[in-house]
Amino acid sequence: MNKVTHNLATICYLKQEDKVLMLKFYNKWNKVYAPPGGKLETNETPLECILREYKEETGLTLINPKLQGISYWKDQEEGIIFVYVCETYEGVLGGDNLEGKLEWTQLEELLNLNQFSQNKIFTPYLFQEQLFEGKFLLDDECNVLKYTMRKM
Repeated sequence: MNKVTHNLATICYLKQEDKVLMLKFYNKWNKVYAPPGGKLETNETPLECILREYKEETGLTLINPKLQGISYWKDQEEGIIFVYVCETYEGVLGGDNLEGKLEWTQLEELLNLNQFSQNKIFTPYLFQEQLFEGKFLLDDECNVLKYTMRKM
């Protein structure tokens, strides 16, 4: 049996009324929109990671983020994204974000945004009672070639 080293990351969709905070990348990844988040550091849990990354990227402190799903992906590498949602926070929007611009986006417009294709596929599963799990086979440009989704 071969052991795989996965890339581990977190993202969080922060909802305020009928809007969600998204990051529009300036130059990276064709200016796609994605929720703030980032990679786990040594000796860090997914929850610790999303709290740290969110504060660094937005200036906001998430209050009780909820794990909403797990997105496994494979291209030339393999990774797992822990997908969180949250509706309560403290602080003032700002933070040190050199990658892109933070924007409050209408919740119903998420599916119309230029997102990573796997994010677009799991968007309908956000802010639900049940957890979801997605498995995505990607090409070299992060486009979904094949996937399965299930509620847990």
